[in-house]
Amino acid sequence: MKSVSSAFLAVLLALCVTGAHSQQNSEVYLSVSKSVLKGLPKPADAVDLYVPPAQRAAASSAGDLLETALPVMLRRANGSAGLATAGLRGFSSKQTAVFYDGMRVPADLTGTVDISALPAADIERVEILPGAWSSVQGANAEGGVINFVSRTPGAGARAALGTTLSSYGGNANTVSFMSGNGRLKTSALASREASDGFQRNGAARKEFFTGKAVLAVGEGGTLSFSALRNNSENGVPGGTPVAVADWNGSRERAANSLTDLQRSSLGLARAALEMPLTENVSYTLTAQSGVNRLFSHTAWSDELTRTLSNRGLLSLSFFNKGEAGIEYEKDLLKSDTYGDHYKQNTGIFSQWTLEPLKGLSFTPSLRYDRNVGYADQTSPRLAVVYAPDAVWKFSAQTGRAWQAPTFADLYNPWVPAADRSPNLKPEYSWQTQAGLSAAFAAGFRVSVGAYYSDVRDRIALDPAKSWAAYNLDSAFNEGLEAGLDYKSSAFSAGLGYVHNISKGRTSGGYKELSFSPRHRFTLNAAVKTPWADVRSKSYYSARQYTAADHGGLKLPSYFTADLYLSKTLERFEIFAGADNILDAHYAQTADTINGYYPLPGRVLKCGLSVRFI
Repeated sequence: MKSVSSAFLAVLLALCVTGAHSQQNSEVYLSVSKSVLKGLPKPADAVDLYVPPAQRAAASSAGDLLETALPVMLRRANGSAGLATAGLRGFSSKQTAVFYDGMRVPADLTGTVDISALPAADIERVEILPGAWSSVQGANAEGGVINFVSRTPGAGARAALGTTLSSYGGNANTVSFMSGNGRLKTSALASREASDGFQRNGAARKEFFTGKAVLAVGEGGTLSFSALRNNSENGVPGGTPVAVADWNGSRERAANSLTDLQRSSLGLARAALEMPLTENVSYTLTAQSGVNRLFSHTAWSDELTRTLSNRGLLSLSFFNKGEAGIEYEKDLLKSDTYGDHYKQNTGIFSQWTLEPLKGLSFTPSLRYDRNVGYADQTSPRLAVVYAPDAVWKFSAQTGRAWQAPTFADLYNPWVPAADRSPNLKPEYSWQTQAGLSAAFAAGFRVSVGAYYSDVRDRIALDPAKSWAAYNLDSAFNEGLEAGLDYKSSAFSAGLGYVHNISKGRTSGGYKELSFSPRHRFTLNAAVKTPWADVRSKSYYSARQYTAADHGGLKLPSYFTADLYLSKTLERFEIFAGADNILDAHYAQTADTINGYYPLPGRVLKCGLSVRFI
């Protein structure tokens, strides 16, 4: 009875305090283009998620910004400071390409991208493009693309200080600077966060730095430099020994481990030159380097692992409608346990937007990848967008995408040589999706989408072969997405729903895959009043399981809601509120060895930012 009344209260709060679930006001996506294409239309099911300043300040990392960003499925362990991964439409993190300001974030040896290593304080919006995008981005874009976009400096200089306090000994301090004078635009942000943690041995410390500079060169060209650095240290509770039925906000704070420790660092740097060759042709030359360093201390051993990623790109843009180019990638693994290895890939790609009629566009794209470790991959894609007027938009696309074997798949030292797959191949899928959106003059926007992915040569761990990675036949993801938004000058609201089915084929036929909740919905809201801006968001996920065919551990369904108030007073902005205001006791992930990884109950937060320039 308590859960029903709590859910009713959260829905009432969100309906009375309304806010937009997404905003789609940009026709240019950095994530789908290797160069700047102003004529590339976005599909109807793309999401451009605007992040208000108070939401940035309250978020512990970029992972918190995706909690209600459908069609993303977020999974977190060890609270907001712990590992956070994001997948799209039934695909996992290692099948989803993640970018920060257009820089591709390198994964660890398991192919996982930890988005808790990305700062939230400087993010202005998030681009989410579900579907097959290997035709542009290459490997590991089966689920789609997520690109975190930081704020762009305007004219003049601006500097600010911010501080946030939260439950469980949490505190964060941020300093930022932005300048746009003449031909040079610069920005920098540094922050430090610390927390005692929700669980025992959950203390965490994180340091972030991001910076970029954009210099106008020549006639219409730009030279840009971007950098990101994260250092973190956190205890690893390793789940809780307390059964879910006994969770009360206090008991689940007990930890399986009181000594495990993890230190990690993520570094990214990129230099890019964009120059016009003629009035209608320009080129982009980019070099990027990244390192993902992870040190783990357990009662059994200490392990240091580094994955390094280097990329080079040369692309040409034609008439703001098409592009073609070549991209070189080399990933390296350095590990005492897994050994030293590398993967090397060269991709050639092109895409072009054709407009035979006003409002109707066709965008065919194609990429060919040549890798030294496995067979070459060809990734075609065709997208159609039809917008007959300012109200209606229709889109559809079909294409092929693929996932490369990870370092852990290829070189797991605990798998006997006799059990390893003699010819592990990339996983690939053929995908089809369609969407419809309508933006009415009264401020209402409706969107509906459907998708189907046919996955072949699925990479999974075979329990009959010492859990070695094998191409275990096939799988599919299918689902529906729907959204209803309203926006006015002072009042906005958004409701989103996802129905997803993910099944894999076994000897007994198709069975539902692990971590595949069938139903999810979000309800976001915001209202401006003379005394404060109020923002609320809530999220529901149906039950899921840690093994296929409803096996392993059951993760119960849960409902959680946040509520915040903020006020801007000239140079000052203050906010106060709570994550999980209904004090739900839940987990987003678990495993059969450690059990459940509980997330915090109600977390109170308040903060202040001061603009002094």
